[in-house]
Amino acid sequence: MPSEYIQPSEYPVYGLPSSTTQSQVYEASLLVDAFLRRPEGMVWSPDWMGLPAYMAGLNPSLTFQSSGSITAGSKVAVPLTKNVPAWSDMIGEVVILDRSNQSAVEACVITAMTTGQITLGSVVNNHNPNCTIDFGLTIFEEKSLPSQRSITRTSRSPVRLLSGMGRYGYGRKTDQEMGMYNEVNLLAAIQAFGGPPMWVPFDVSQASVSYTTREVWVPAGILMAYFSEVRLRYISGFQYSALPPIIKQATAQIVSAFQANPELQGQLKSIGAGNTKIERFAPSQIDNDTRLELEQFRINLVI
Repeated sequence: MPSEYIQPSEYPVYGLPSSTTQSQVYEASLLVDAFLRRPEGMVWSPDWMGLPAYMAGLNPSLTFQSSGSITAGSKVAVPLTKNVPAWSDMIGEVVILDRSNQSAVEACVITAMTTGQITLGSVVNNHNPNCTIDFGLTIFEEKSLPSQRSITRTSRSPVRLLSGMGRYGYGRKTDQEMGMYNEVNLLAAIQAFGGPPMWVPFDVSQASVSYTTREVWVPAGILMAYFSEVRLRYISGFQYSALPPIIKQATAQIVSAFQANPELQGQLKSIGAGNTKIERFAPSQIDNDTRLELEQFRINLVI
């Protein structure tokens, strides 16, 4: 569902009249998300324990159902009601079980997939037959690691890392020039069996995440060698009850602009009639002060 950063009970707190409509709040919230470059929004939904499980502003990219009950345990095989083909890219994917059941909802990681069946690394709760299995509700990023360093940065914070995959790539040009890339390296040994470098999971509990710098230290893979690339799936944002007031205030300011000048809502920049002319100060509904307030939450693509 789309972001909704102000609830009706909060309208008086942020100076909005009771006539404010939900559609106005939706549109203002989406403009905030667009400025922050966060299509998933700023709000996450909790699992059964109250921990971040998935982004509330995302819609599932795929939804399947289990053909039988799911029993808690490790390496749990889950048959699906549809004969879904095996996709190698699904390994490491985070799925949400029982999203509509708050007492059982949880995030699980796919460790294997065969036609019509997925295997989950760990399942905490028991789930009934026809349990929903939602894909695409977490943030996904693929990063290249610096040479000889097992560290990267996420574009968003704070972060709850749910799944990590890594692989070894070809040596960098600078390494080749220094003679560090030859036929006896680790990648050459792996590729002797044919095919491209494989993505392998790493234990996210062994990773270290900094909430101030967005840095993620990635544990080494086989033979204690650093990965060349990593895939990270994580949750970032706030539960609605802890959403920073500045996000709500910015949303309210945009809604107020809609209500004060409804004729300027949307893409229109100016309107005139006779000697009267009304012009919006910028080609945006977000003024400079509000932009400064929101800047701290904007995603950062700098490594």
